[in-house]
Amino acid sequence: MKFYLPLIFLLLFAKAYSQQDAQYSQYMFNSLVINPAYAGYREALNVSMLHRDQWSGFEGAPKTQSVVIDGALGTDNRVGLGLSIVNDKIGLQRQSSAHANYAYRLPVGAENARLSFGLSLGVAQFVLNTSDASIGDLDDPNFQDRRTYFVPDARFGLHFSNDKLYAGASVTNLLSRSINYNQVGKNTIARQGRHFFVTAGYLVDLNPDLKFKPSFLFKEDTKGPTSLDINSFFLLKQSLWLGASYRTGVNLWKKSNLNTGSFKQNSLVGVVETFFLDKFRLGYAYDYSLTKLGNNTNGTHEISLGMILNGNRKSTALLTPRYF
Repeated sequence: MKFYLPLIFLLLFAKAYSQQDAQYSQYMFNSLVINPAYAGYREALNVSMLHRDQWSGFEGAPKTQSVVIDGALGTDNRVGLGLSIVNDKIGLQRQSSAHANYAYRLPVGAENARLSFGLSLGVAQFVLNTSDASIGDLDDPNFQDRRTYFVPDARFGLHFSNDKLYAGASVTNLLSRSINYNQVGKNTIARQGRHFFVTAGYLVDLNPDLKFKPSFLFKEDTKGPTSLDINSFFLLKQSLWLGASYRTGVNLWKKSNLNTGSFKQNSLVGVVETFFLDKFRLGYAYDYSLTKLGNNTNGTHEISLGMILNGNRKSTALLTPRYF
């Protein structure tokens, strides 16, 4: 059997070293994709769409799309509700999921400080389309079908924010260890490990027209290297975000199944996001791999579009922007 080598590389890399949850570079502009406690943070109906083309030009490379809708309701907008839909494809494998998110936000301490507790319940579909494989023997029975599995999922998160600071922690794939995969299917493409996220950031007023927001994100799946994003963003005249991120793998503790010489994920990310027509935002991120892979692809492109809908309210959320 003769496989298409780049495809095999991508599948092995995805299984052995990378985190199974979809990767994002603009998560800091809508954290609901990683933390259900973020639902309703903007206190307005928020719609956000994203498309990510990872390792552009490399056949079989990951492609991700997401749609997020969330808003706040109840007394003092304490209840946040949201719906997140994600489609993630790599090589022959595709994962699609839909989650309903609920958050309850409590005022704490100083004015505008909120502590939010979030829960998300959903379902994920896993598809392995072996018929798309590039093989030498077209009659090989192992590559003639399409395998589909459905599994439930749950997530939990905490999110704190005030006018200057935010911090959050969340865990995904909470039901993964309770699923009987022998009943789901012999193939383990549906087996998802738990993922842990910890993030925080701070807003610095440099002058009336310029703000600086440093932040970080830890991502841990307990199997591969811990992923660390270090971000620096500037906000110009309340309408334009310019920033950069450095993403790297770090070994916070010794993992018996981790090969320290395995594929590194070091990369630089440039991000720009602009607000226009009072209610819309458009963002673009470009990831450049600092490994040898960077010489064989056209980088990673990620574009996002967001819209704030405030109903009959006279003001918009962008006139009193949510910086986190």
